[in-house]
Amino acid sequence: MFRLVTKNIINNANRVLINNNSNNIKSGIIGFSNFSTSSNATTVAEPKIIERTPGVAAPNKRATPPKVPKRRPDKIRSIKYDQYSDIPRMAAKGFFRITNEGFDYYFLDVRSSDNFANESIVGAVNHPLEHIEESMKELRDKSSLIMIMGEKERGWPQACEAALKLKNNGFVNVIVVEAGIQELVEKGFFYTSEKDFI
Repeated sequence: MFRLVTKNIINNANRVLINNNSNNIKSGIIGFSNFSTSSNATTVAEPKIIERTPGVAAPNKRATPPKVPKRRPDKIRSIKYDQYSDIPRMAAKGFFRITNEGFDYYFLDVRSSDNFANESIVGAVNHPLEHIEESMKELRDKSSLIMIMGEKERGWPQACEAALKLKNNGFVNVIVVEAGIQELVEKGFFYTSEKDFI
């Protein structure tokens, strides 16, 4: 009995009706609702005609998934500073990868001495931005890789300013690390601090 009723429903659903009562031609599909197979007696409700205008898409009844943001939500988006456009930058993930690969580099922290004393990454050397010209004398090899970290603010202007001064004095491999202390700690760097991030 169930198979016969199912075949009838499928055959009736494929029928197309043309309604010529108006100027527009409309096509219809016979649909059934209230189809129940919960008991031995099968009940089928009255067929209803679903009218559609040719060339117009039927409404989509599926729920659309929410849009996923393309960027990292915690990333600080850079402000465009024209004077810093030639300075390469790197996120915490890339910096950690360079460290794991075993590259030799100098890691300069150009924040103030007080901020450096409060919290810093292990291995970083403090050269405040105000005294960066004097600190350049300690860096003899101008072709060595120099990673610079500054205060966490939009556009990283403090680290970019230090990188610009180094590049203007002949240092060729200068990269700004676009990450604060907490992002570097989350990626796996060790730190010294009075407060605990984790």
